[in-house]
Amino acid sequence: MPTPDLAPARLLTLVPGSGVAPASAPRPYFHPVRSLSGTVLTDVAPADHIHHLGLSVAFPDLNGTNFWGGSTYTQDRGPVVLPNHGNQALDGWTEEGARSTGTVLWTSRHGTLLAEERRSVEVSAHPVPGSWSLSLTSVMVPAGNVAALEVSSSAVKGRSGAGYGGIFWRFPSDSSAIRVFSAAGAGADAAHGSRSPWLAISTVTGGAPVTVVLSQDAPVRPWFIRSEGYLGVGPAVAWSEKAVADAAHPLVQSLHAVIHDAAVESPDQALHLLEHHPAIRTPSHPDRTS
Repeated sequence: MPTPDLAPARLLTLVPGSGVAPASAPRPYFHPVRSLSGTVLTDVAPADHIHHLGLSVAFPDLNGTNFWGGSTYTQDRGPVVLPNHGNQALDGWTEEGARSTGTVLWTSRHGTLLAEERRSVEVSAHPVPGSWSLSLTSVMVPAGNVAALEVSSSAVKGRSGAGYGGIFWRFPSDSSAIRVFSAAGAGADAAHGSRSPWLAISTVTGGAPVTVVLSQDAPVRPWFIRSEGYLGVGPAVAWSEKAVADAAHPLVQSLHAVIHDAAVESPDQALHLLEHHPAIRTPSHPDRTS
């Protein structure tokens, strides 16, 4: 069997995001993210949510600034488009073999530097044919004279279930035949808001069956996942309450993925894939809820 081409440039592309419209909260993002066979697994500026940008890090409210894009949820008026969008800018990006690292600067609409982030991504081999492994890590601290970072969400402000914000993966709009598995049970409804140590999404995308199995480092945050209207998923930093970080206690996020060129039919299959990710310790058995 030929050795798969694991060149990071073939499997995922970093886009600086400087050309993104201000209302979409300009930021660096990865697109496309591909399976080994070439299936594209990310979407950028889809018609349903033009501020969704591939695989990125975004918050609807960081110290009062919208780094997610689009509308801002308000307690008295609901979602409203406000002139409160910030931007993220790369401050150097270094690629060394399968691992790439860089600094991201988070700036408010007023030009105030709020946060400095160290972001890294790593591509690695996977023993199951048609599979590869990905890890994305983010470490954020307040910048300059900013004492602390406060992350909020629409859910914290009163919109039930809308705790999105953090590392977010937007799947292509043509994703179909979606099946979701997690330690909390089958289906997106079971996974949404759960602290399952893993989550698997099996779809038909671009006419091809493909599966993405996800995991986080501890402590595991609740999952935000939506599969109706669009398919998107990520750990929720501020699911039901604000998250606070300072220089001594950085905001650390992680997402590990196995991208597999086939469907999975059961939690056991998903866990078998995840167990061979080099950054993953043995995940919980599929019948254990968290």
